[in-house]
Amino acid sequence: MNFKSLFLSAAAVLLSVAATTSCTQKVQENDTLSVEPSSAIEFEAKDNEAVGLTVTTTASQWSYTAPEWIEAKVEGNTLVVNAKDNTTKDERLGRIEFKAGTATPVKITVSQKAASDEPETPSGDKVAVKLSSNDETLDILTKAQEDITLSVTLSIDNAVTYPVEVELFVDKDHLSEYNYLNKAEAELFPLEKITIANSKLTIAAGETSVTAEVKLNPSELGYATSYLVPLYVKDINNAQIKQSACRVNYTVLRQSAREVKNVVYIEVNDCNPLNCLEYVLEDGTPFFDAVILFAANINYNAKDDVVYLHNNPNVQALLDESDVYLQPLRKAGIKVYLGLLGNHDAAGLAQLSDWGAKEWAAEVAEACKTYKLDGVNLDDEYSSSPDVNNKWFTWPSPAAGARLMYELKVALKESCSWPTEVSFFDWGSLYNIPEVDSHKQSEFVDFHVANYGQASGTFGDLTLKQCSGASIQLNYGYTISQSQAEQIKNAGYGWIMWFAFDPSGTGSVNNNRTHSVKQFNNVALGCYGQKLKEPTGVYNKKGEGKYDPNRYDI
Repeated sequence: MNFKSLFLSAAAVLLSVAATTSCTQKVQENDTLSVEPSSAIEFEAKDNEAVGLTVTTTASQWSYTAPEWIEAKVEGNTLVVNAKDNTTKDERLGRIEFKAGTATPVKITVSQKAASDEPETPSGDKVAVKLSSNDETLDILTKAQEDITLSVTLSIDNAVTYPVEVELFVDKDHLSEYNYLNKAEAELFPLEKITIANSKLTIAAGETSVTAEVKLNPSELGYATSYLVPLYVKDINNAQIKQSACRVNYTVLRQSAREVKNVVYIEVNDCNPLNCLEYVLEDGTPFFDAVILFAANINYNAKDDVVYLHNNPNVQALLDESDVYLQPLRKAGIKVYLGLLGNHDAAGLAQLSDWGAKEWAAEVAEACKTYKLDGVNLDDEYSSSPDVNNKWFTWPSPAAGARLMYELKVALKESCSWPTEVSFFDWGSLYNIPEVDSHKQSEFVDFHVANYGQASGTFGDLTLKQCSGASIQLNYGYTISQSQAEQIKNAGYGWIMWFAFDPSGTGSVNNNRTHSVKQFNNVALGCYGQKLKEPTGVYNKKGEGKYDPNRYDI
């Protein structure tokens, strides 16, 4: 699937951009379509009030489809919807989809509680119970080095004269519902790695709560996967269970435990990114922590007055086959960032207006969501002077670059259900980045790297953990010794940057595998105390926009 949407205005006017091998852009205006409110609709089991969905479109007409349990009628430009009474014990899930001309369809998630979730009155002496988390967050990040202990509390509003008992359990059947409602792709945390010390929870007579611990063993978790721990309760004695009050969902994501991480810029015009899988340490972990696809472009179409994301044929080929060339890296624990670069026109990464930054950031975030990427890296080069009277642009400055990074961070968080990062290369106007609307730099900058042969420095509230201690251009013969790597680690730097690694030579440059392996091994010894395994395979590039997924022995 090609990502070709262009955001023209706050009304989300959509353009279709067809990239050709000559890098020309054919822009075609599409219809627009929006629906308000756009948030998910949650109905009770019965006695609901109707909800009006207002449709705004440039098309001559619009249509809709809805689940059979939804009652709907059109009143002018509004679709009035309500849910039929649910007399079953199953929650209802579905979507209302709107279509209009050539506009991108709009989908509104609808759900309805099961009848059993909302009893009119407690049965006998049953008391409504609530399950809640005692942890700071439901989203757990782990380096998989030790067990995780979670704490939940079962409570009632007022003490009663008899015990209230439930069974705490992992509701594995909730996974599909969770993914549907949250537009997520979580997997179930391995059940055999979850321990509930005492699954029978009893609130004693005269008491109002009881606490339980749940232990997780994350040692066998994969990378780039969000694991769901869906906790729920069922009645043993005197407990009235409501799904909305008795469900706690934790997610667990594995992160690298390294103090110093390696990020490599892959020149996609020359190199197949699958090559990064071949370089591993003695303990079997990948040498690279992150890959930057260098690079997609920020472009400006003067005719239609739009700033848009442009992918050359090589970038687009990798994105189109993300499952083949990018997701294997992520599953191995290597994050994949989309590089962003100027392209010889008025659009630039540090010269968008506040409005322009927000507009373009939304498009970039949608691309990261579509192709399952871990964020972006900015390189402010190759842009011409902007027309500051145009609403898209402002004077080039670190402040404008900071604004774009802030908007990217916000948009990525809203679009992607997994953690995402924003980073940059110290060049152009991207240096000494200021705060944005009182937001500290660490809120929207995850790390930044220096020019070749240099180290990046701290500013604002950033520490050396967000800086690179070395930047090594492998095609230019740059080197790093074991002692230099040790110094970088001991000084507290968080990153080492590599540029233009290419072990195949099937692009436009000769392979630099022999030279690169020496430098990788020095860093492996200096930063991790172990050797790099000798690589035994290589992945080739076949031509413009073409990569070979097959591994070849070397």
